[in-house]
Amino acid sequence: MRSHVIDTSYMRRKVYQILEVTDSEDFVSRVVSLFIISLITLNIICIVLESIQELELRYRSIFFTIEIISTVIFASEYLLRLWSSVEVKGGEQHPIRARFRYACSPLAVIDLLAFLPSILQLLFPGLDLRFLRILRLLRVFKLTRYFSSFELLLNVLHEERKSLIGIFVLLLVILTLAASAIYLVERDIQPDKFGSIPQAMWWAIAALTTVGYGDVYPLSPFGRVLGSLVTIVGIGMVALPSGILASAFSEQMRRRRESLQRVIDDALIDGVIDDNEQHTIEEIGASLGLSEDQVVDLVKHSSTIVRLAEKREEQ
Repeated sequence: MRSHVIDTSYMRRKVYQILEVTDSEDFVSRVVSLFIISLITLNIICIVLESIQELELRYRSIFFTIEIISTVIFASEYLLRLWSSVEVKGGEQHPIRARFRYACSPLAVIDLLAFLPSILQLLFPGLDLRFLRILRLLRVFKLTRYFSSFELLLNVLHEERKSLIGIFVLLLVILTLAASAIYLVERDIQPDKFGSIPQAMWWAIAALTTVGYGDVYPLSPFGRVLGSLVTIVGIGMVALPSGILASAFSEQMRRRRESLQRVIDDALIDGVIDDNEQHTIEEIGASLGLSEDQVVDLVKHSSTIVRLAEKREEQ
């Protein structure tokens, strides 16, 4: 009984390391990651091609087979991640609490939605569940596990959520004011296009986003002046979120470089980086989303500073 518990614990820890840690040096972990990425990509391609009626009718059996296999694999992956989530903090958490916390995490919800629509379609074939087929496109978000750029984007959006929400609210206020103003100016001239404020909002959105579809536009002199002002304001409004996100991206990268820099400085206390320390630095750099060249540059920079400090002490 004791050996069975030990074997189960070992298997669970191994599964966790393969699925969650994704060590670049572990061949099995790398193969599993590449396989899941390839399967997600294949699924997205199939979902897009299924929307073409001719292809859907001709290759329906192939699409169905791929969907069944993918559903089984994604469901198995989800159950394995749920089972091994006990190892998140070295197995210190209670199994039920650890699995519940994992099941409520955003990535786990995405994993669940990756196969749940297909299972519902199989269980209720007589129902019109076409909207559930579109939900399968959520599988693309599973790629956030395997690409640090997705993780970086999510971190940036989370950190700047208050600023972005504020800009969105401000945009709604300006949108409402612009639609109301153009409604008052153009409602008698173009009642079919500006007959109400909701109708005028379509023009206001096109003007504020500087898209300008050309299907709806003001005809009166006051309307054209208003349209010009709204377009100018729209240029600034579009630039605001771009500037905030660019600044946040830069700040995130700076923090990551500084975090790795501290690890390198600690490793250089004795003046030399051995193989184990080098491996640790490379792993941390990869987990932070830094390229090999960036890691090498940071190591060279720290090594140069250490050598200069040693020369000054000798003098």
